[in-house]
Amino acid sequence: MVVVRTVKETPPAELLRCPTPPSGLPTKGEAVIPPNWRAGIIGLARGYRGVSDQLSRLIQFHTGEACPTLGE
Repeated sequence: MVVVRTVKETPPAELLRCPTPPSGLPTKGEAVIPPNWRAGIIGLARGYRGVSDQLSRLIQFHTGEACPTLGE
């Protein structure tokens, strides 16, 4: 299926560049995180993922290519 979209203005190239994903937490080691802090960290991670997905869709709308997902 071919979709044609007419866009009046293209955002600047710097806004269409895929962001570098954060490195995340270390995979080794131990930490004791209180439950309320853990819930907050999970909320931040989910929020970041949502914004990142939205940005990737916007970039794909303008460029035709989505940003790579974490691990690709």
